[in-house]
Amino acid sequence: MRRLGCLTPFGIAAGLIAVVAVLGAAYLSGGSMFSPGPLSAQERTGVSLGGVASHAVLGGNCAACHTNPLDTRGMAGRCLDCHTDVQTQLASTATLHGALPNGAACLGCHTEHNGPTATLTKMDLATFPHATLGFVLTAHGQTSDGAAFGCADCHTALDARPRPVNAYVFDPATCVNCHTSDQAEFVVAHVADFGIDCMGCHDGVDRYTGFDHNTLAVPLDGRHGEATCASCHGTVREPVGFGGLATTCVGCHQADDIHQGAYGTDCASCHTPAGWEQATFDHNLTAFPLTGAHTNAPCTSCHANHIYAGTPSTCVACHAEPQIHLGQFGTDCTSCHSTSRWEGAVFAHTFPLDHGGEGQIPCATCHTNPQQYTVYTCYNCHAHPQAATLAKHREEGISENIDDCARCHATGHE
Repeated sequence: MRRLGCLTPFGIAAGLIAVVAVLGAAYLSGGSMFSPGPLSAQERTGVSLGGVASHAVLGGNCAACHTNPLDTRGMAGRCLDCHTDVQTQLASTATLHGALPNGAACLGCHTEHNGPTATLTKMDLATFPHATLGFVLTAHGQTSDGAAFGCADCHTALDARPRPVNAYVFDPATCVNCHTSDQAEFVVAHVADFGIDCMGCHDGVDRYTGFDHNTLAVPLDGRHGEATCASCHGTVREPVGFGGLATTCVGCHQADDIHQGAYGTDCASCHTPAGWEQATFDHNLTAFPLTGAHTNAPCTSCHANHIYAGTPSTCVACHAEPQIHLGQFGTDCTSCHSTSRWEGAVFAHTFPLDHGGEGQIPCATCHTNPQQYTVYTCYNCHAHPQAATLAKHREEGISENIDDCARCHATGHE
């Protein structure tokens, strides 16, 4: 039976010699033959982590960072053994690493073996979860001159060499310095009004967090709560400002005033922030109180085209005089009618209708033509032989208008 060549005494001996040679070479080279590249020499002056000043000191000692497959802590655990400051940060969401959703995944942002001068931190702002830190980068894709934003544009300490331990701490003055170069007049006024704690209100998008507008002279009630900040304060490119803005309704809505100033500027006496349509106007405080059927009349039935001042208050201005007494009783409708309805008028008759002692009599007894109330007759009750009546009146010296009885018999008596 023939054996495989690698299992012959010569083959086994050759394999052992090769293994010893590789291990010897690895030992003599300090492990560099297995390394993907030199380690970073970046260091913090006067700061020693894990007994070393930089990763470069660990060159050749792979086990200082790389663990065996059985170590459940993995490489991140080895990182935290030295970087105890990061270990402390992970316990607090108020810190950079503690606020990140996976702050202990070191390799997500930190890389090595890129040479002694390479940076240890590389982040892509397009994918970095900056919103979890309380500020969204939506409006900070490009600087005012069109260049892409980098971390050091806001975290200026990152450019310092040696880099300080708190390089990612944000200085609010950076906002002021940057925005002043683009909108100096607005920023100067804004800082004077609200100070430089920009993060106290702004979160990077078109809204303001932690700011209670209801503590100001104009609380955002009703529809005002739906308004954007820019609708009153302008946009970043065309700012109106915050201090000194009008706090009255007409200060913003004068162009929407359909009354054209007829009712002054105290809009709140009738309107609420719920909407212009929800007006509560007490018409009874005017010279024309709404009573009876007038209370159900829509505003436009009297006030067309939103014209209110100068609206006539007489009945005939809205109600044409009925044909039934056209021109017979004048235009003082209220002398007979009420606002309840036209029917059921109470007429103060100038002639005593009970002069015969029989109480009230129907109108048609005297006014036989309902279309002409100025014409009447007394002869439906009183006999009137023409010759005898004429002779009797002549005895009194009356020869004309003997049919206009009420002219002489105003009380109904002879």
